[in-house]
Amino acid sequence: MRATRTIIAATTMLLLGAGLAGCSSQADDLEKQLQKAGYTNVSAEADYDQVYNKKKKKNEKKLDDYEAEAKAGNCDVEIEQDSGDDDYVIETAAGKDVNFTNLTASALVAELAKQGITC
Repeated sequence: MRATRTIIAATTMLLLGAGLAGCSSQADDLEKQLQKAGYTNVSAEADYDQVYNKKKKKNEKKLDDYEAEAKAGNCDVEIEQDSGDDDYVIETAAGKDVNFTNLTASALVAELAKQGITC
């Protein structure tokens, strides 16, 4: 009986570890994707929300999305990517709220220049 519990616990920890490794993998992929698109100083991480579990009567973490901060030219950029998605959305550039999908850094700088924002 004790051996069975030990095996189940070890298997659960292994699966949990593999699941967490998968989460960080998408953040790494987002960083690589943004660097390939010409962004610099890229830093990406998973964003978790707190969700109340009524059955367990406690808060639990739930993966929401992936967020990244980077630079396009001299502008600071905040980027978001949904879990399991390849597209990224530029939410903030140079302190202004924007909504662009999958723009390269140079295309973003050009688009911001059209709006009178210099990077």
